Amino acid sequence: MAEPLTERKKHLALDTDWLSALGAIWLFCLFAFFGAGTIWMLLRGTLKPTPVSWVTPLLAGTSIYFGIRIPEKLFKIAAFVFAINPVSRIILWLAQASTETWLINEIFIKWIFALWCLAACIYVTYWFRTKVTHV
Repeated sequence: MAEPLTERKKHLALDTDWLSALGAIWLFCLFAFFGAGTIWMLLRGTLKPTPVSWVTPLLAGTSIYFGIRIPEKLFKIAAFVFAINPVSRIILWLAQASTETWLINEIFIKWIFALWCLAACIYVTYWFRTKVTHV
């Protein structure tokens, strides 16, 4: 009546080393925290325009450099989207824009950053999905 199970039970296996998996989990938590914090700050309306400092051109140059040098298309797009923030702040600083323009730009840039963090969380989840196999 009852047939014994001859098939082995399937188990989940991770197709990468544990250090990479822990790093991915850490990045997921970091991007989720930054994204949720940015959205919370935007919805509460507690924004003030970020001034241009010496780090702004350095961040813009580094982002554009990585956007040019990275061969993978997805990371190239992410680097150029990340470069929008410092480049727009430099342009507004050079144009001596009004405070209202700075604030509108800050809101726009913060929403882009929140979406960028959400996309990073989705990518880390996708990466984990490709690394988990049934054995």
